[in-house]
Amino acid sequence: MTKTRLTIICLLTVLLQSCGNIMPPEFAGINAIDVTEIRLSQITVRVNVTVYNPNRHKITVKNADIDVAMRDIRAGKLLIGEPITMAARSHANCDFTLKLSTIETFRAGISAADELFAKNGEIKFSGTAEGEYGIFKRKLDIDTTVKIGDIVSGTKPQQHDL
Repeated sequence: MTKTRLTIICLLTVLLQSCGNIMPPEFAGINAIDVTEIRLSQITVRVNVTVYNPNRHKITVKNADIDVAMRDIRAGKLLIGEPITMAARSHANCDFTLKLSTIETFRAGISAADELFAKNGEIKFSGTAEGEYGIFKRKLDIDTTVKIGDIVSGTKPQQHDL
């Protein structure tokens, strides 16, 4: 009986350790950007991106708290409309909604105008996303930078961790 308990405890320990090793999805490219609404106070943009899941198991991301900034000026939030499921070790096309403050976006654009015209500026995404697989949940840290030249020219950006 004690041998069985010891075996179960060892298996649970190994299982729980492997569950703590969820790697964040990696940003692989931008497929489409569509401005859906422009208001005096806010701009809404739908963004379709390709994301790579480096884990051995599928991950579902249900919600996120991701800030969008240019030149350290927070311009808005990246939102997930519906849960995103990514198969193990594969790429997935994911739709996000980007809610930008018109004033802050304009301010960030002015401060980075020279970079925008030269197409060498960057947009930073930082925050957390809640990922889950099976019965396990974990907050994943998101910290990635996308070069404006990669978005404007349509070239594939370098791969980054989200």
